[in-house]
Amino acid sequence: MALAIIVIPMLVAILYYVFLASNRYVSSSQVVVRQAESGSQAGIPGLALLMSSIDPVSREETLYLREYVTSSDMLNYLDEKIQWAQHFEGRWNDPLFWLPKDATQEEKLEFYQRLVTATYDEMTGLLNVEVQALTPEFSEETLQNILQQSENFVNEISRSIAKDQLAFAQGELKDAAERYEDSKAVMLEFQRSSNLLNAQATAESRAMVIAELEAEIVKEHAKLKSLLSTLSNSTPQVRAQQVRVRALEQQLAVEKQRLVSAEVDGEKLNVVAAQYRRLEIDVGIAEEFYKTSMAVVENAKLEASKKIRSLVKVVQPNMPEDSIYPRRVYNLIALFIILCLVYGITRFVIASIEDHRE
Repeated sequence: MALAIIVIPMLVAILYYVFLASNRYVSSSQVVVRQAESGSQAGIPGLALLMSSIDPVSREETLYLREYVTSSDMLNYLDEKIQWAQHFEGRWNDPLFWLPKDATQEEKLEFYQRLVTATYDEMTGLLNVEVQALTPEFSEETLQNILQQSENFVNEISRSIAKDQLAFAQGELKDAAERYEDSKAVMLEFQRSSNLLNAQATAESRAMVIAELEAEIVKEHAKLKSLLSTLSNSTPQVRAQQVRVRALEQQLAVEKQRLVSAEVDGEKLNVVAAQYRRLEIDVGIAEEFYKTSMAVVENAKLEASKKIRSLVKVVQPNMPEDSIYPRRVYNLIALFIILCLVYGITRFVIASIEDHRE
């Protein structure tokens, strides 16, 4: 039993790690996505920026980047850029790390995700990217290309978000400008057709004239009463005052008629004044909406600059000198312990069964 459970598996493992297992070199880097620096922060090293509260780390975008690094899009980019799959194809001597030349896209992606890992550290907010390859040069080259494409990815996301928000604000501004221009055009056409620059002001001025005439009539009536108290109706002074009062009353009637009955292109002045007031309100509302839209666009530009993200390489990709994988001694010891545990559990189960039979 020990031969089947411990000895034979250990011999197979020793043969594999000694004669078949390929050395794999690891290049690693730590990166993070953060908000673009303000003008006063330009030139400050990446690690110092991470410790600053002015340019906080963007956790959400860093997690997006983690998924992108291990995605099929990144695999396709590496295949096109450095022929990543060819580096592993045909390495039949290592059955555990062998990629067939006719492997499907799903098989390539699964193999790629075994050799390229991206781990997010919740404490520091850093994304640790590790790349395994069969040569030190290729592992570093692969990681350099991954980080370059990741930077393009982060920039594209930032530009896309900022562009969408700014485009929406500019669209609203365009609509507001057209609405404002249309309102002004309607107002100008109304002024042209009515031959009045400001119908409401005209109506108000006529109302003031009426008020002045009414006040004047009251005064003249008082003078007439004063004259009648001392003179007869046939005296020239009384007749002259009576004529003056009648003239003022006739003028008052004319002004009232002009205000509420006179027509401007078929409309009475008070109606025209009401229409003018409505158009004036429409122009005012359109103007305020236009001003607000301009402010929104400027604010969108400011917010867009705040949403710009950049990729900070806290730890640069390294050129490995020694192969880290496979960990032959560690793996063999771990395998031996596991096999011993399996052997012990198996012996215990068999002994328990035999005891129950007796």
